[in-house]
Amino acid sequence: MTLRKKIENNLFPSVFILFIASGYLLRPTPTWAIIFYAILAPATFIIYIKNKSLFIENFQNTIFTTSVILILWFLLTISWGVNQPDFNVKKYIARSITNLIFLFTAAHFFSLPNEKWKKTLFKYLPYAVFINITISIVVFYAVNENPLNQRMIGWAETRHPILGSLVILTGFCITYYQSQIATTKIEKVTYAAICISCGIFIILTQSRGPLLTLLFICASFTVFSGKTVRWLMLGTLVFLLAVFTFNDEIQRQVLQSLSRNPWRFEIWMDAWKYIQDAPIIGNGLASLNTFGAIEQKFPHSIYVSSAFFGGAIGLLLLLALFVQLAWAALNTEDKTTKAFHLGLLCVPVIGGLTDLAQVSKSPGELWYILWVPVTIIIGHSIKSRREQKQQAQQSSIE
Repeated sequence: MTLRKKIENNLFPSVFILFIASGYLLRPTPTWAIIFYAILAPATFIIYIKNKSLFIENFQNTIFTTSVILILWFLLTISWGVNQPDFNVKKYIARSITNLIFLFTAAHFFSLPNEKWKKTLFKYLPYAVFINITISIVVFYAVNENPLNQRMIGWAETRHPILGSLVILTGFCITYYQSQIATTKIEKVTYAAICISCGIFIILTQSRGPLLTLLFICASFTVFSGKTVRWLMLGTLVFLLAVFTFNDEIQRQVLQSLSRNPWRFEIWMDAWKYIQDAPIIGNGLASLNTFGAIEQKFPHSIYVSSAFFGGAIGLLLLLALFVQLAWAALNTEDKTTKAFHLGLLCVPVIGGLTDLAQVSKSPGELWYILWVPVTIIIGHSIKSRREQKQQAQQSSIE
């Protein structure tokens, strides 16, 4: 076996799995991000240079092409942006290039002909998610002795209450998928228990956006899955309503959390003023500004942020990407995979309503919230098209 084959068939996929799992386990971010910079990025470069047909295959996929255009458009906005300090310009040029490399990396992994690597990631990632949740709860409540009514801060890439909850939700979707395809009862029960722990994490962080996202994910699973899942979801909902109805303390905590001032509308209205300065081409990816009375550094919505940084063109590209992903998910033949992909899509689409800023970042929460779901669907689409093409060729030969 040549060096390239060893890298492509063994080193690359195994390190990718390690990299994705490490984000849930290791902190601070540079301790696991180095895996990408030192191993994955060079391996991706070698794979694509030695197999140029991968470029053609990727760009034949319209979702992948839209993703590339989206990243490049926001990178281009730096050339005319306003209020862009040199340090921020350099930072977001580097982040855009890094994010673009990750797009190629993850799209290749999730479209690998050998399914064993994706199956391995999906099989073991839920355990990393569960370890993250366990560490988060133990450190926050037992070690740091915070009261139960305080918003929990997670561990590693779940340390931000809102973004961390969305990172957990990506893991939740993968765990749910595993619970549906698992072949043994012990595996099904284990994955179901991890799904419940994800829900507990969201509740403890008191994050309303992720909670809304979780409801949409569960709705997707309920609509596109079998009767067992529907009854399970209905039973869980009845249980939660009963607990809320009959426990005064929980009622008080929930109502207090829901009544917090989110500041979002004030932030968005402030952002709208700046959007009108460059409504078509945006204020630039590296633009620095403050929004609202609490002086937030970004508009706290992936949609408003896209309009601010990239203008109407940036927003339309983002919406086009989400529409293409939804169409690809809805056209997935396998019912379980369809529910899985639609649930994954809810993470950036619904979770992004009340948070997220630039679409291009270096290794961190955004990759788990936006680009891992995107590339899972892209990878499935590329692989399905490849298999259909191979079947057509075999039929013509016969």
